[in-house]
Amino acid sequence: MGAWGITARASDTGLDTLAIIEEKCLKPINFKHFDVKGICDFLIDYFTKGFLKENEGYIKEGEDYQEYLDDYLSRRFPYAVILIAECLTEYSQNGVFLIEDYNAKIEMRITEFIYTDSVLDELLEKLYEMIDPEHHMCKAWFEDADREAWKSHLKSLCDSIASLKGTSNKGGICHE
Repeated sequence: MGAWGITARASDTGLDTLAIIEEKCLKPINFKHFDVKGICDFLIDYFTKGFLKENEGYIKEGEDYQEYLDDYLSRRFPYAVILIAECLTEYSQNGVFLIEDYNAKIEMRITEFIYTDSVLDELLEKLYEMIDPEHHMCKAWFEDADREAWKSHLKSLCDSIASLKGTSNKGGICHE
């Protein structure tokens, strides 16, 4: 998955995504809450805008680029799904989600997550898709032991998220 380990928070892509969430979604609301659906929607929009900006010289007016965008999102968004699942799992296990700002030497504490059962179902569906041996995320692991550790991590995330069903917290939205 990434430079250091099995989890999204131990990968460059995961840490970059967490920095985006922190800067664009959490900081503007003073780390009041973590809106799971709002952040997922925000990231899809953020990645889409990034794709369009990166490819503006290559996309011709009137050209259908949706297939390319879908492929890009299918490769970029799964990291975000895993990261969000890890954040939600940390919160569910500890009653708090901590983000450390190493530069400022401070720790932000989020004690409220906003989600519904349908949002949890969407996360679970995406996580289970990635566990499939034919999914590109699963195939990306070169070493069998690493792949199995990663799959075990995702299964653990699924168990944690499934245990939250019926405990919905509603409200909130992330705005850029």
